[in-house]
Amino acid sequence: MMGAYTKEAERIVEESYRIVERFVKGNTPEDFVLKRCIIATGDPSVKDIIVFRNDPVKAGVKAIRDGKEIIADVSMVKAGIRWTNVVVAVEHSEGAKELGITRTAMGFYNLRDRIAGSIIAIGNSPSATLAVYDLFKKGYKPALIVATPVGFVNASKSKEMVRSLEVPSITTIGSRGGSALCVAIVNSMIDLAHERSY
Repeated sequence: MMGAYTKEAERIVEESYRIVERFVKGNTPEDFVLKRCIIATGDPSVKDIIVFRNDPVKAGVKAIRDGKEIIADVSMVKAGIRWTNVVVAVEHSEGAKELGITRTAMGFYNLRDRIAGSIIAIGNSPSATLAVYDLFKKGYKPALIVATPVGFVNASKSKEMVRSLEVPSITTIGSRGGSALCVAIVNSMIDLAHERSY
Protein backbone atom coordinates (compact mmCIF):
# COMPACT_ATOMS: atom_id res chain seq x y z
CA MET A 1 0.00 0.00 0.00
CA MET A 2 1.31 3.43 -1.00
CA GLY A 3 4.76 1.98 -1.71
CA ALA A 4 5.39 0.99 1.92
CA TYR A 5 8.10 -1.67 2.06
CA THR A 6 9.26 -1.58 5.70
CA LYS A 7 7.51 -1.88 9.06
CA GLU A 8 8.15 1.80 9.78
CA ALA A 9 6.73 2.81 6.40
CA GLU A 10 3.66 0.65 7.01
CA ARG A 11 3.15 2.31 10.38
CA ILE A 12 3.32 5.76 8.78
CA VAL A 13 0.80 4.74 6.11
CA GLU A 14 -1.61 3.35 8.70
CA GLU A 15 -1.32 6.50 10.82
CA SER A 16 -1.86 8.69 7.75
CA TYR A 17 -5.10 6.88 6.96
CA ARG A 18 -6.28 7.25 10.56
CA ILE A 19 -5.69 10.99 10.32
CA VAL A 20 -7.49 11.49 7.00
CA GLU A 21 -10.54 9.62 8.32
CA ARG A 22 -11.36 12.93 10.02
CA PHE A 23 -11.79 14.57 6.63
CA VAL A 24 -13.29 11.75 4.53
CA LYS A 25 -15.41 9.47 6.67
CA GLY A 26 -16.81 7.08 4.07
CA ASN A 27 -15.36 3.87 2.68
CA THR A 28 -16.45 3.91 -0.96
CA PRO A 29 -13.81 3.50 -3.69
CA GLU A 30 -14.19 7.23 -4.39
CA ASP A 31 -13.53 7.96 -0.72
CA PHE A 32 -10.36 5.87 -0.93
CA VAL A 33 -9.18 7.98 -3.88
CA LEU A 34 -9.91 11.19 -1.96
CA LYS A 35 -7.99 9.94 1.08
CA ARG A 36 -4.97 9.14 -1.09
CA CYS A 37 -5.13 12.62 -2.60
CA ILE A 38 -5.19 14.26 0.84
CA ILE A 39 -2.22 12.18 1.96
CA ALA A 40 -0.29 12.98 -1.23
CA THR A 41 -0.83 16.74 -0.92
CA GLY A 42 -1.11 17.24 2.84
CA ASP A 43 -4.17 19.34 2.04
CA PRO A 44 -7.60 18.24 3.30
CA SER A 45 -9.32 20.84 1.10
CA VAL A 46 -8.20 19.02 -2.03
CA LYS A 47 -11.20 16.70 -1.60
CA ASP A 48 -13.45 19.63 -2.50
CA ILE A 49 -11.92 20.21 -5.94
CA ILE A 50 -11.87 16.62 -7.23
CA VAL A 51 -14.69 15.72 -9.62
CA PHE A 52 -15.70 12.15 -10.53
CA ARG A 53 -17.68 11.75 -13.77
CA ASN A 54 -19.25 8.63 -15.31
CA ASP A 55 -18.14 6.04 -12.72
CA PRO A 56 -14.41 6.57 -13.30
CA VAL A 57 -13.04 4.47 -10.44
CA LYS A 58 -14.82 1.37 -11.70
CA ALA A 59 -13.56 2.07 -15.23
CA GLY A 60 -10.02 2.62 -14.02
CA VAL A 61 -9.94 -0.51 -11.88
CA LYS A 62 -11.23 -2.59 -14.79
CA ALA A 63 -8.61 -1.14 -17.15
CA ILE A 64 -5.84 -1.94 -14.67
CA ARG A 65 -7.11 -5.48 -14.15
CA ASP A 66 -7.25 -5.90 -17.92
CA GLY A 67 -3.61 -4.82 -18.18
CA LYS A 68 -4.33 -1.72 -20.23
CA GLU A 69 -1.65 0.85 -20.99
CA ILE A 70 -1.38 4.13 -19.10
CA ILE A 71 -0.41 7.13 -21.21
CA ALA A 72 1.11 9.89 -19.08
CA ASP A 73 1.83 13.42 -20.24
CA VAL A 74 5.28 13.76 -18.64
CA SER A 75 8.03 11.64 -17.09
CA MET A 76 7.29 12.95 -13.60
CA VAL A 77 3.88 11.28 -13.71
CA LYS A 78 5.32 8.00 -15.00
CA ALA A 79 7.98 8.01 -12.28
CA GLY A 80 5.33 7.97 -9.55
CA ILE A 81 2.95 5.40 -11.03
CA ARG A 82 3.43 1.89 -9.68
CA TRP A 83 2.60 0.13 -12.95
CA THR A 84 4.92 -1.28 -15.58
CA ASN A 85 2.83 -0.50 -18.64
CA VAL A 86 3.25 3.29 -18.82
CA VAL A 87 4.20 5.35 -21.88
CA VAL A 88 5.10 9.06 -21.77
CA ALA A 89 3.58 11.35 -24.39
CA VAL A 90 6.35 13.95 -24.30
CA GLU A 91 8.80 11.25 -25.38
CA HIS A 92 6.80 10.83 -28.62
CA SER A 93 6.71 14.49 -29.63
CA GLU A 94 8.18 14.31 -33.13
CA GLY A 95 6.78 17.12 -35.28
CA ALA A 96 5.82 19.48 -32.45
CA LYS A 97 8.14 22.28 -33.54
CA GLU A 98 6.99 22.11 -37.14
CA LEU A 99 3.32 22.32 -36.13
CA GLY A 100 3.94 24.93 -33.44
CA ILE A 101 2.29 22.99 -30.63
CA THR A 102 3.58 21.76 -27.27
CA ARG A 103 5.55 18.54 -27.07
CA THR A 104 3.01 16.97 -24.72
CA ALA A 105 0.11 17.71 -27.07
CA MET A 106 2.07 16.38 -30.05
CA GLY A 107 2.90 13.26 -28.09
CA PHE A 108 -0.77 12.44 -27.62
CA TYR A 109 -1.49 13.07 -31.29
CA ASN A 110 1.37 10.75 -32.23
CA LEU A 111 0.08 8.11 -29.78
CA ARG A 112 -3.55 8.43 -30.88
CA ASP A 113 -3.80 4.84 -32.11
CA ARG A 114 -2.88 3.61 -28.61
CA ILE A 115 -5.52 5.69 -26.80
CA ALA A 116 -8.50 3.33 -27.19
CA GLY A 117 -9.06 1.49 -23.91
CA SER A 118 -6.09 3.13 -22.18
CA ILE A 119 -5.90 5.25 -19.05
CA ILE A 120 -4.86 8.84 -19.75
CA ALA A 121 -2.90 10.39 -16.87
CA ILE A 122 -2.23 14.12 -17.22
CA GLY A 123 -0.72 15.87 -14.22
CA ASN A 124 1.11 18.76 -15.79
CA SER A 125 0.00 19.90 -19.23
CA PRO A 126 -3.22 21.77 -20.08
CA SER A 127 -2.30 21.59 -23.77
CA ALA A 128 -2.11 17.81 -23.54
CA THR A 129 -5.55 17.83 -21.93
CA LEU A 130 -6.90 19.88 -24.82
CA ALA A 131 -5.30 17.45 -27.29
CA VAL A 132 -6.96 14.48 -25.57
CA TYR A 133 -10.30 16.32 -25.71
CA ASP A 134 -9.80 16.90 -29.45
CA LEU A 135 -8.81 13.28 -30.04
CA PHE A 136 -11.84 12.02 -28.12
CA LYS A 137 -14.07 14.13 -30.36
CA LYS A 138 -12.36 12.47 -33.33
CA GLY A 139 -13.18 8.99 -32.02
CA TYR A 140 -10.10 8.04 -29.98
CA LYS A 141 -11.70 6.94 -26.73
CA PRO A 142 -9.77 5.94 -23.60
CA ALA A 143 -11.22 3.91 -20.74
CA LEU A 144 -10.51 6.77 -18.32
CA ILE A 145 -9.09 10.28 -18.31
CA VAL A 146 -7.35 11.52 -15.17
CA ALA A 147 -6.60 15.20 -15.79
CA THR A 148 -5.19 17.39 -13.03
CA PRO A 149 -3.01 19.89 -14.92
CA VAL A 150 -2.00 22.85 -12.81
CA GLY A 151 -1.64 26.50 -13.72
CA PHE A 152 -3.36 29.68 -14.83
CA VAL A 153 -3.33 29.29 -18.62
CA ASN A 154 -5.92 26.82 -19.96
CA ALA A 155 -5.72 24.49 -16.95
CA SER A 156 -9.22 25.21 -15.66
CA LYS A 157 -10.74 25.40 -19.14
CA SER A 158 -9.15 22.16 -20.34
CA LYS A 159 -10.51 20.24 -17.34
CA GLU A 160 -13.97 21.69 -17.83
CA MET A 161 -13.84 20.45 -21.42
CA VAL A 162 -12.92 16.94 -20.26
CA ARG A 163 -15.83 16.98 -17.81
CA SER A 164 -18.17 17.73 -20.73
CA LEU A 165 -17.25 14.46 -22.45
CA GLU A 166 -19.20 11.23 -22.07
CA VAL A 167 -16.17 9.39 -20.75
CA PRO A 168 -15.14 8.31 -17.24
CA SER A 169 -12.95 11.07 -15.83
CA ILE A 170 -11.39 12.40 -12.66
CA THR A 171 -10.41 16.05 -12.77
CA THR A 172 -9.74 19.00 -10.50
CA ILE A 173 -11.61 22.29 -10.50
CA GLY A 174 -9.76 25.50 -11.27
CA SER A 175 -6.02 26.11 -11.42
CA ARG A 176 -5.04 23.58 -8.75
CA GLY A 177 -3.79 20.07 -9.44
CA GLY A 178 -0.38 18.74 -10.38
CA SER A 179 1.56 15.58 -11.07
CA ALA A 180 1.56 14.34 -7.47
CA LEU A 181 -2.23 14.49 -7.40
CA CYS A 182 -2.52 12.67 -10.72
CA VAL A 183 -0.17 9.96 -9.48
CA ALA A 184 -2.13 9.56 -6.24
CA ILE A 185 -5.36 9.07 -8.18
CA VAL A 186 -3.89 6.49 -10.54
CA ASN A 187 -2.07 4.59 -7.80
CA SER A 188 -5.24 4.44 -5.70
CA MET A 189 -6.96 2.63 -8.56
CA ILE A 190 -3.99 0.28 -8.93
CA ASP A 191 -4.37 -0.57 -5.24
CA LEU A 192 -8.12 -1.06 -5.62
CA ALA A 193 -7.54 -3.30 -8.64
CA HIS A 194 -5.59 -5.66 -6.44
CA GLU A 195 -8.40 -5.80 -3.88
CA ARG A 196 -10.37 -8.58 -5.53
CA SER A 197 -13.55 -7.73 -3.61
CA TYR A 198 -13.98 -4.55 -5.63
